Amino acid sequence: MATSWLISVGAAGLIGAIAWRGPMLLLGFSIAIPWIIFRQTTRLNATTVALVYFLAATVSIIAVSKVFEPSSSLQAWFIWVLASSILSLPWAILWSADPAQRIWRCPAALILSAVPPIGLVCWASPLVSAGILFPGTGLIGLAATALVPATLPVWPKSVVAVALAANLINGPIPSPAGIQALNTKDSPDFFQKEEEARIAIHSAQSRLLILPEGAVRRWTEATEAFWTPTMEHLEATHRTALVGAGLPIANSLEFRNGVVVIGASKQEPFSQRIPIPIGMWKPFGPADGVPLNLTGTGTLQIGPHNLAVLICYEQLLVWPILHSAFGKPTLIVGVSNAAWTRNTHIPAAQQFCLAAWSRLFGIPFLSAVNG
Repeated sequence: MATSWLISVGAAGLIGAIAWRGPMLLLGFSIAIPWIIFRQTTRLNATTVALVYFLAATVSIIAVSKVFEPSSSLQAWFIWVLASSILSLPWAILWSADPAQRIWRCPAALILSAVPPIGLVCWASPLVSAGILFPGTGLIGLAATALVPATLPVWPKSVVAVALAANLINGPIPSPAGIQALNTKDSPDFFQKEEEARIAIHSAQSRLLILPEGAVRRWTEATEAFWTPTMEHLEATHRTALVGAGLPIANSLEFRNGVVVIGASKQEPFSQRIPIPIGMWKPFGPADGVPLNLTGTGTLQIGPHNLAVLICYEQLLVWPILHSAFGKPTLIVGVSNAAWTRNTHIPAAQQFCLAAWSRLFGIPFLSAVNG
């Protein structure tokens, strides 16, 4: 019995370590985690398996935390363990030794961990494997994925046949025409970085241009004056650009992390819904970060394109894309700042998640990165 448990713990750690580092198809192995958890004979064993998986999958939290608080290594380790423990809670609560209970308990644990409040920290959700298992099936495929760990042992041929059919029917997704993502290079000289971003916009020919998070540090009146020639150029050429920028909140030290729309299309800025907890969203103070924006809009309409915009941290979660999916997007747009995560597996994981969501909903994706 002890040997079986140790094998389960090792398998959970291995899947957590490799599934989120690529290639993208390895994400599919994460759906085995719920099955491994529910085959344990005690709640403690099941919780340990879940905890080991999330610890292995989210180890980059340590490096990220050190960026925000470089003087506190202990805090970085604490946040890593705390986040993994929170993600293990639904599995600890809903685990049952009764196999008949798994048909509802397993999907319930997956859903409970994916939606707020736990969904605010839901890295490495096995639900992301929906894009690998059931491409082109959208929300139905997401629901089907939640049922896979419980139904595969009972009806293996049926589940495999449906997954194979979905993969055979849904082929590669063509890149969107007339839209271009422009990556930027991080620089401590904000003026130089913005000037390079402006030059890239003027040089590009596409009708819609996407610039990453951090392309502009803060969008103020002075910033808008600096960008006025570019905005006028875009309007004259009937083009639009989305620029990742911080948006100051009046009479506050806080700001919104979002996307400013400039050029031919006139739209309000799009704000990030879930900033990274502790580092940007500071629920326990001080009030100088980015506020939570769960009720914010999930899509941005630019001409004929309805964009599901996922800003940095949101690309690793389930809730933001699930929220956006109800707006029937035609394109997934990821904007991120990899300047402080370039030495971790996070940028790769973000790309794999975007690609998986693209496959699931059968719509293209573009990613603009500041790095």
